[in-house]
Amino acid sequence: MLALSTQGQIAEAAMRQPDQLYVRLSPTEKPPFDRSSSVDTLYATIAPILGQLVYTTSSYDLEPGLLESFHWDYKTGAYILKIRKELKFHNGRAVTAEDLEFSLLRGFYSGKPSFFLSFLDNIKGVEAIKGDKKFVSGKVAGIKILDDKTLSVKLIKPNPSFLHSLARSYFSVVPIEAFESDYETWKTFPIGAGSYKVNEHRPKEKTLILEKVKSNVSSAKLINLYYGKGSHTTDIDIATHGKAKTVVASKRAASLTSIYFNYNSQIASNANFRKALSLAIDRKEIAKGVEIFSPANEFLAEHFWGRIRAKQLRDIKKAKSLLKKVPGLNLATEYKIPVFNGDLSDPKKGAYAKTLERQLLDIGLKVKFVDSSVKFFPETDKKTLFRLASLGADVADPLVLFGLLRGEKSPMRPHFPLNDQGYEDLFGKALLSDTFDRRVLAVKNLSRYIHDNVWLIPLFEKKLMVSIDPKRVKDVGLQDGGLTFFLERTRLQ
Repeated sequence: MLALSTQGQIAEAAMRQPDQLYVRLSPTEKPPFDRSSSVDTLYATIAPILGQLVYTTSSYDLEPGLLESFHWDYKTGAYILKIRKELKFHNGRAVTAEDLEFSLLRGFYSGKPSFFLSFLDNIKGVEAIKGDKKFVSGKVAGIKILDDKTLSVKLIKPNPSFLHSLARSYFSVVPIEAFESDYETWKTFPIGAGSYKVNEHRPKEKTLILEKVKSNVSSAKLINLYYGKGSHTTDIDIATHGKAKTVVASKRAASLTSIYFNYNSQIASNANFRKALSLAIDRKEIAKGVEIFSPANEFLAEHFWGRIRAKQLRDIKKAKSLLKKVPGLNLATEYKIPVFNGDLSDPKKGAYAKTLERQLLDIGLKVKFVDSSVKFFPETDKKTLFRLASLGADVADPLVLFGLLRGEKSPMRPHFPLNDQGYEDLFGKALLSDTFDRRVLAVKNLSRYIHDNVWLIPLFEKKLMVSIDPKRVKDVGLQDGGLTFFLERTRLQ
């Protein structure tokens, strides 16, 4: 006789509707639209709901999304962004230029580190609202409403990646009334102007149901998203990978996992400590046996321009010697090292943690990697030496990634030395590079600076991997979103 759970899954499989898509997300108990969710889960959830202002093609060209048009106005030195005329939010309200203004600025009001500060901090006059708690239209000098659907945006310095940044669903247009006072926490669930709206959220059942609202999308009428630890029969698995499914991996790396040091720690900020760890690591061994992993010797993933082609240098004897020179380091202590969304419980994909523990023990450092629900170090943490974290490798311009490693308000604080003048000079030169060749050289100089000073230790690149039921899913469509899997592009049999 079949076990009850198996019987339930068979019954559930038989109940799957031909016009509905069933998707397994992260096993975390938090809603998948929570800002602290893993990036692959968060982006897969909000992409069909919020849509995108613009889309990037496989060659990184831009196409209109929720924006009807976008262009650079040479006369005013500003970007002109025009919202589609009949665009409405899922709550029925018409989308206006003021909504777009709010959406570009909302991340500056929370008072917390935010990716808005890293990607959009170049907007002229944005410092006028930092520290404010309430959005007021017209307060930022670089943003002007030209008419009900059109916005003008001026930047402090040239930024070829500005429009490409707007291709992220995270920066799409959203209604202010859907948020709590921090403008980043949803009151109930996400409300946007994308192809799907939230039909129902069942927190107790850990289920989010999306309903198609735009007829030009060829995918399912309903998308059923499951999170938490419940068992469901699904068509697509994003964070976990079920049996009898076909694995689909991205062609390029979606993220790059590295050791990020805590520069508030006296030990971790010591150059000898960082160099010792770098010399202890064998990246090929860490990435071995996992198809979607590949060794990484530098900050930029393999498909980026501006790389220095760094080579792995391993020297156990020298690493031991350097480690003994670090003041305050107790080699008899086992240090707990947090890992966010690191698949530690997965016997195959999480095996790198045990390998890395052993490699560090070879030079005398005892560490234990532990799951963490927090992406980055809080400023109050002075004791944790370092953490493992992954940065997305899906941006068009690598300079965006280097921009995360500077500034007091970066979400990566304190994972880098603050106000390092050498780095600031190189970053400034990169921003002002007026030709592509000069920009490549400038990015190489940044790459070498981080590598030579061991600001962080790259470990492995990781491709995005999902598994599909080929009996149910006809094709997944164009999946060129890096960390984002576009559920709305899939088609059922």
